[in-house]
Amino acid sequence: MPGSLVPSRRRVGVRRPPTSASRGPRTTRAAPVRPADRRERLRLLLADHAHVERLARRFHALGDPTRSKLVYALSLGELCVSDLAVALGASLSATSHQLRILKDLDIVRARRSGRSQFYALNEGAFGFCPPRSCQAWKAALENDAEHSV
Repeated sequence: MPGSLVPSRRRVGVRRPPTSASRGPRTTRAAPVRPADRRERLRLLLADHAHVERLARRFHALGDPTRSKLVYALSLGELCVSDLAVALGASLSATSHQLRILKDLDIVRARRSGRSQFYALNEGAFGFCPPRSCQAWKAALENDAEHSV
């Protein structure tokens, strides 16, 4: 009441917790993964020798500077073999050989258009760190570009 000498019960600056109706739908949280479950899952993943071998072959292939340059070039967009060969300063034969290795490992995809073969990066082959969006790739490639100038 205005002009009342009875102090208000509402305190200024104190926020009341929201009521259950104003909180919106409740979401359930997944139960935390126990360390024993995590270790068992890791053990099973590492026991998949075929998967580990494929991963090792991919890393080995990317360890070659020529193939890394090809992956970098293809991260910028789809290119034909002749454009890649000119950019690398390599022969068509050598470039095609390197691209075949990358294609066999499912790192690149090929598409034929008339007499030309176009290659594009298979982003899915990189899993958690594709070259177009991975900060580690970008930093490494930028450092290489700075050192080569």
